[in-house]
Amino acid sequence: MTDTIMSLFIGALVGAALGAAYLGLLWAAVRSLPQGRSGVRVFVGLGLARVALLLGALTVAAALGLPARGIAAAVVGFIAVRVAATRWLGHGTRRDATWR
Repeated sequence: MTDTIMSLFIGALVGAALGAAYLGLLWAAVRSLPQGRSGVRVFVGLGLARVALLLGALTVAAALGLPARGIAAAVVGFIAVRVAATRWLGHGTRRDATWR
C-alpha cells in the first residue's frame, strides 16, 4: 500500500515537472512572437520541442512498463501545474491588450 502511494506521488511529481517544462517552453514561444519572422521560427521550433517532450515522456513511460495509474498520476500532476500557473499568472496588467 505504501509503495503504491509513493509511486503515485512520484508519478505526480514527474508529471508536474513535465508540466513546468512544457509551460516554460510555451511561455518562451509566445514571448518570441512579436519579434517578426525570426519569432515565428522560434515559435514553431519550440512547438516541435513541446511535442517532442510529450512524445518522449510517453515513450519512456511505455518502455518502463508504467501502469496506467502511474500515467494517470503524471497527468494529474501536469494538470495541477497548469491550473496553478494560470491562476498565478492569469491576471493581466493594465498594459495588456484584451482578446475580443
